[in-house]
Amino acid sequence: MKAVYFGGDITNPTLILRISSLRAAGVDVTSFTFRRKKFNVDFQPVWPNHHLGQTTDRRYPFRIFAILRACYVIARNRAAFENISFLYARMIDMALLAQFAKWWHKLDAKLIYEVEDVQAIFFKKSIAGALFRRVERWLLSRTQLLVVMSPGFIRGYFTPVQGYRGPWFVLENKLQLPTPAAPMGSASQQWRDIRDKWVIGWNGTLRCERSMKILSDIASRLGDRVEIRTRGFPTETGLSRYLSRIGEHSNWHYSGEYKIPDDLEEMYGGVHFSWCLDFLDTNGNSELLLACRMYQGGYYGSVPLVARDTEMERFLAPHRIGHAFGEPLAETISTFLEGLTWSDYEAERERVLRLGPTLFLDSGKDVRRLLDAIAAAPTNDEPASGN
Repeated sequence: MKAVYFGGDITNPTLILRISSLRAAGVDVTSFTFRRKKFNVDFQPVWPNHHLGQTTDRRYPFRIFAILRACYVIARNRAAFENISFLYARMIDMALLAQFAKWWHKLDAKLIYEVEDVQAIFFKKSIAGALFRRVERWLLSRTQLLVVMSPGFIRGYFTPVQGYRGPWFVLENKLQLPTPAAPMGSASQQWRDIRDKWVIGWNGTLRCERSMKILSDIASRLGDRVEIRTRGFPTETGLSRYLSRIGEHSNWHYSGEYKIPDDLEEMYGGVHFSWCLDFLDTNGNSELLLACRMYQGGYYGSVPLVARDTEMERFLAPHRIGHAFGEPLAETISTFLEGLTWSDYEAERERVLRLGPTLFLDSGKDVRRLLDAIAAAPTNDEPASGN
């Protein structure tokens, strides 16, 4: 199969992994992507890529001009679209560019629309929110397959809000490792030597200011009985403000950016818990998502901490791993850590490790199933009913 992939940030680790998994499954991929200055800034793709320009997180009005420039790049590169089977677009602005490519180059290729997060604007009861939903409904009517990272997006948004009844596929953001995966080394066992305190790791895109506030309260409450370790990039606060905040706590440490999967074993092998709570877009995306850090930490045995009544709690509960907390969060989490015994923790960590290859690791089967779903998707502009 031959495909063109549209992505908002070529440096994004999950985007890189998605394209890599498609290529590993035998798909000939060419990409059209923007770039953002957040992390992994030196990354250069090993596959054919057309640079569309630079954008910034959440600055939607300015992105309109970037999209117009991108249309010009797409129009000038017809050769990239010859004999393709499908257009794969990550998020709505990229899907609109893919639809433009279909129209401009008169393509009969299938349009696959992937949704990593349902942005807050789509839940707003405002003129702007209504406009975004209407545009997306128009796009969905021309999409042959909707791909979501969490079943919560279907249950909590696409079915009740958008009334979507077309084909959909859940492609979780599981950890991808070289095949076969290397056996875990001594780095994955560092947690065993830390018994005088509980270590919480908050890694990834550090975008949730309320998480920062809750962790700050936990750090103050428990003192030397807890340690907070963070790695990644604080997109909402900026690095200087973030460092200023954590600098108030001697038990909170920031170790900079990291590479996936190279640094994951050391990161999660040295912590007891993964912070998977998210409050960036409450009453919407935050309750519906399945965080990448849950998969990455879970594979290496780090026990996930999540918020109650969320998709992550529903995902973990049947397997009796992880801990879900309600309000007041700083108090309930602190009380949990104060009452936790080492033997109970050790038993749960072993259970998380045993389930890791099944729950958290991408074996390649999911992408092959996705390609089967793409092949089975209708070829006309109106998606068939059902999933």
